[in-house]
Amino acid sequence: QAGRVRTSKTEYISCPGCGRTLYDLESTIARIKAATGHLKGLKIGIMGCIVNGPGEMADADYGYVGAGRGKISLYKKKECIEKNIPEEEAVEKLIALIKRNGDYK
Repeated sequence: QAGRVRTSKTEYISCPGCGRTLYDLESTIARIKAATGHLKGLKIGIMGCIVNGPGEMADADYGYVGAGRGKISLYKKKECIEKNIPEEEAVEKLIALIKRNGDYK
């Protein structure tokens, strides 16, 4: 899976988090994995901040990026689709974005 020779499950790209990460990265990753773990072949980037996040997840299909205290931006490939979503709504909005694009099975 890591060598991208054969894809058998969802791939998650994430940063380790730093002082710029203004949300609980670990619990968010767990919630996203629980909701999307069955989406074989999809790449989802979960990044702590807007500074390096978009570049680090450039090859992801979808991205979840911290945009400020309690705010999240969602990406489709390299394009920002929604900005400054309240953190409490962001995982559900990510799922809705994946569904809108026909990638949720």
